[in-house]
Amino acid sequence: MKSISRRNWVKGMALATLGSVVFTDLKAANAPSIQWSADQDQLLQAWMGVIIPESSIPGAVSLGVPAYVKVMLRDCYEPATSTTLMKVLAALPSIEKVSESEKEQLFFQIEQGKQGADAQKAMATLKGLTIRGYMTTEYVMVNHQNYVMAPGFFNGCEPLKK
Repeated sequence: MKSISRRNWVKGMALATLGSVVFTDLKAANAPSIQWSADQDQLLQAWMGVIIPESSIPGAVSLGVPAYVKVMLRDCYEPATSTTLMKVLAALPSIEKVSESEKEQLFFQIEQGKQGADAQKAMATLKGLTIRGYMTTEYVMVNHQNYVMAPGFFNGCEPLKK
């Protein structure tokens, strides 16, 4: 059995790491880019307004969550997921002229699977991304989660406990 020197092992690991990084970058560069039309963007915003509507605090649309959702769909999900979501949103009835309660009822029907499995899965994805994007906005983190940027505060007058 042939033994390997430490130098050759480190060189092999470095080449393997570099190769995986280059392969990942090339794979990402060849990924198809999903383009949202103005109508699709408006429809996406309308459904996100149903998930987290405007009230005394800003809703998902006014905090810029649609941009987050589009970036996440483009960068972190398969292109088929984005395409399915666009098709499902286009196939759903128009919600522009209906009341808030009717919008909520339609959303609950979709969540229960009454509009089909694809619609249920697409709305679950949209709902999850909307909630995650909303909860990580600066407004929510600072005003409602009491988030303080690390490392926090330094109080030099605090006595040390031994």
